Amino acid sequence: MSSGEIIRIIVAACAAYMIGNINPAIIIGKLKGIDIRKEGSGNAGMTNTIRVMGLGAGITVFIVDVMKAFIAVKLGYSFCGAGGAMAAFAGVVLGHCFPAVFGFKGGKGVASAFGAALALNWPSACAALVVAGILFLITRRMSVASLAAALAYPALIWHFSRGYFIFAICAAAFLMLTHAANIKRIAKGEEEALTIGGNDKEEKEQTE
Repeated sequence: MSSGEIIRIIVAACAAYMIGNINPAIIIGKLKGIDIRKEGSGNAGMTNTIRVMGLGAGITVFIVDVMKAFIAVKLGYSFCGAGGAMAAFAGVVLGHCFPAVFGFKGGKGVASAFGAALALNWPSACAALVVAGILFLITRRMSVASLAAALAYPALIWHFSRGYFIFAICAAAFLMLTHAANIKRIAKGEEEALTIGGNDKEEKEQTE
């Protein structure tokens, strides 16, 4: 790999990191007068947004997080091929989890990792989403679904695109680390099922 290629990969990673700093959970929360990082689990991602601000806000967060990562990886690939795509994958997820513009406190990277994986190799990403969906329907716990998808991802990428296998292991390991607290709660049987807050909660309280 030439020095020029290395520089391009670094540029791709840095650009993706900045894109990852666009955190819709924090932005939507600010518009509603809420600091999502001080509510619920304190996590600036889809699940906590659903709990605190409702399903509509959570879906918006998921879509934006997926799209920003998808775009970042596609740009990375067009800029410098597979190396750029993997660098952008890492950069955008790190930018989401540790956003410089928001004090390095963001989300856990699940939706962003899915968007990045979708851009990297869509069949394996879709298969991982199916795994997550099945586990969520069984357990009603988003963390369990996310961890199952992360664990399955390396095997799925091996089947569909082996060139990304080592990288997929690293990505899965990172998601496991961001969910360390969830893993402890799951082991103790203390992980809570997903609940919907926001307007849905307010409407329920008004009718009781």
